[in-house]
Amino acid sequence: MRFILATFSCFAISVSLATAQNIQHETLKISVIDVEGGEATLFVTPAGESLLFDTGWPGFNGRDAERIAKVAKENGVSQIDYLVVTHFHTDHMGGANQLASKLPIRTFIDHGVTIDQGKRPRAAFNTYADLRSNSSHLMVEPGHLLPLKGLEVTILSSNGKVLDAPLPDAGSKNSHCESFTFHGEQITDRYGDAEDQRSISALVTFGRFRAVIMGDLTWNKEYPLMCPYNKIGTVDLYLVSHHGSHTSGSRALVHAINPRVAIMNNGPRKGGAVQTFEILRAMNNLEHLWQNHYSLEASHAHNAPNQFIANLQYDVPLPDGEDIHLGPAHWIQVSASADGSFSVTNTRNRFKRSYESTE
Repeated sequence: MRFILATFSCFAISVSLATAQNIQHETLKISVIDVEGGEATLFVTPAGESLLFDTGWPGFNGRDAERIAKVAKENGVSQIDYLVVTHFHTDHMGGANQLASKLPIRTFIDHGVTIDQGKRPRAAFNTYADLRSNSSHLMVEPGHLLPLKGLEVTILSSNGKVLDAPLPDAGSKNSHCESFTFHGEQITDRYGDAEDQRSISALVTFGRFRAVIMGDLTWNKEYPLMCPYNKIGTVDLYLVSHHGSHTSGSRALVHAINPRVAIMNNGPRKGGAVQTFEILRAMNNLEHLWQNHYSLEASHAHNAPNQFIANLQYDVPLPDGEDIHLGPAHWIQVSASADGSFSVTNTRNRFKRSYESTE
């Protein structure tokens, strides 16, 4: 009997070690896809479920849908299980129809109905809503958890509302609120900031690894989320708000969440504001900033070194101020482990940096 128990114990220890090794090698994959300044960030869980934030622009011969589909294939994804449209601006939802022709979209997640009333934004929303009507649809509120296996995705803001209470292990007083200055009405985007301030933002937790993705949540909306108490806590990875635009990414947010790494999904002329670089560079804890594009506004004085930038090329802007680039596009790839360690790779040059767990 003792021999049987000893054998069973050895077997149990072997199974436990094997299980631990399997868990250790499971990774969350995050692809920050170049759609010339839209969000377009793909999360792929160890279980193979896919969560995509935003779809890029429409038109351009299906440029952005093609780029997303290529990255999805590289990550073993044949369908989008959950699509989060952070808000109803064309650069965030416009590519949904073209993407759906390449990859099935199972569930749409958004804040409901656009508040923009202009002819163009209403037409873009109606096109998206028609597509959405043929699939499962979830409207989310702050505090909601998305139904993914092995990944905790907590909604921080939606439809103009933010968390009304701190998350577990958060809630410390935010000293950066004391110097917070609200932006005036003159600081807006092309259609005003009505939709931007209704952006869905989320905290993604995989074991001890924590990342935050903010959509285009505005500077002024960051205040009730972060002040007087930090409702999020600290994170490892900050997916830079609003393409790095000056209308988002206050010190009250960025310095309080205190990321080790930031990734800016900007375009050459979209986002990448000097103010954003200055706020990021003023952090003591930030190890590296990665970018999807070299920012023409920021110039060499503020951009990250070239090895940290996925796309160095740019093209002549269109009359409405956007760039058109139909050539090859590179992206920033993140692989995260449940122990909190992660790596970041620039797919243009395979330049890679690894970040050890802090616990």
